[in-house]
Amino acid sequence: MNENKLDQNELKQKQKKDRIKTIAIIFLAAMLVLTFFSNTIMNYSLPEVATAYAQSGNVTSKVRGSGFVEAAEDYEVKVTENHVVGSVKVKVGDTVEADQVLFELEGAGSGDETAIKEAQEALDTMELDYSKALLAAAPSYALDNLEIKSAREDLQEAINNQSKAAGRAALSEKVNASQKKADSLQADVDALQVQLDSVSGNSLKKVNKNLKEKKKALAEETANLNALKEELDATPTPEDANAAVKEKQKTLDTLILTLADKKTEDKVTQGQTALDLAAAKKKIEDQKKLLEELKNGGEGAQVVAKNAGVVRAVNCIAGDTVTPDMALATIAVTGNGYSVSFSVTKEQSKLVKKGQTAEILNLWGTDMVVTLQDIRPDLENPNQNMMLIFQVQGEDVTVGQNLSLSVGEKTAPYEVVVPNSAIREDNNGKFVLVVTVKSSPLGNRYVLSRADVEVLASDDKSSAVTGGLFGYEYVVTSSTKPLESGMKVRLAE
Repeated sequence: MNENKLDQNELKQKQKKDRIKTIAIIFLAAMLVLTFFSNTIMNYSLPEVATAYAQSGNVTSKVRGSGFVEAAEDYEVKVTENHVVGSVKVKVGDTVEADQVLFELEGAGSGDETAIKEAQEALDTMELDYSKALLAAAPSYALDNLEIKSAREDLQEAINNQSKAAGRAALSEKVNASQKKADSLQADVDALQVQLDSVSGNSLKKVNKNLKEKKKALAEETANLNALKEELDATPTPEDANAAVKEKQKTLDTLILTLADKKTEDKVTQGQTALDLAAAKKKIEDQKKLLEELKNGGEGAQVVAKNAGVVRAVNCIAGDTVTPDMALATIAVTGNGYSVSFSVTKEQSKLVKKGQTAEILNLWGTDMVVTLQDIRPDLENPNQNMMLIFQVQGEDVTVGQNLSLSVGEKTAPYEVVVPNSAIREDNNGKFVLVVTVKSSPLGNRYVLSRADVEVLASDDKSSAVTGGLFGYEYVVTSSTKPLESGMKVRLAE
């Protein structure tokens, strides 16, 4: 009996051990299956990406950009003293002619300095035109009178000096800008000289290299500054140039009119010349009277347009008090044409040339013709960017209109070319996502990394880039989910 109970206990223990062994085998088998298939399971949850090979190639490039149509020149209408606006004679969109009344001021007091300045400029223009008329008339008499010939040459020289004097302000600004740049470079040189005493090894080499570059740049800028100063010293002031023109003009005027009275031949021609000159002188005298009236002030002083153009903005109404720092209106000078401009990299600017006709991408059926007129440094980033300035012509042109342009067509080889679909952009600039491979015991893992790039040229399919790519990388062209650097992905079949 006891033996039977013992056998039953042993049988139960054996069965229990067998069950435990079976469970352990099943568990280990399941873990083994999950381990081997975990890579496949995980891969199916990852974003799927398509890739392309970054490699050398040719790009037929067109430089693209967009900008707003502007008049070739805008100017703001301002006063230099506080005034009350009596009436506004124009509205936005109006076309105005030179000397057209824009505003009338109440109680102008000592005179509106803006109107005075504009009247003075109009007077200067009239006197210049009169000088040119004298020069045109002088050859008829120069053969008969050496004094007239000499006076004509003196007036022509004075007019040339007057033209030079008109650029004195811009030249002075160049001198100031060059002086600031030279001072900045000198400060850099001084700082690097001090730094030499506290570095050694590779750092010393680096500082010496920077110092050499700064000294070279300083020497070049100093030479440029000295040349600009010499040019400025040789340029007369506008006041001196204007006075000289008036003096030479008076001399030639007196000689011509005196001789015309004495001559008896070709009286009709001489009489017409005298009448034309007399009429021009009358206009000058009338303008002088207007200028004097403005200087004396009084009720109803007027602010007039300096040039013909289109009113882009009117910033005041009747009854407003206007101050010197406020623009009463903005006039787009249409007589000088229209332009569009946008910034490109220096590399892109080398792909185009002046005179090329641009294609308008966002308008169809227009008569506008857009031509690349100038390529100049971008003042906001002169070391890296250039401005493309386009001339816009046509009856459909409207100030403020946005134009998307494409210009240039040049095939060139590049070291790194990728599909356009690989180029991405965010607040930090343009970039591509590169697929990097990381090995693991369970197989390869594909991880994304960001490479910042600069686009050198593009066509309809590809872009040449420089920056974070060296060629032979795989870049992402499309994906099933949004991507970012550091993400794991799976490759499309």
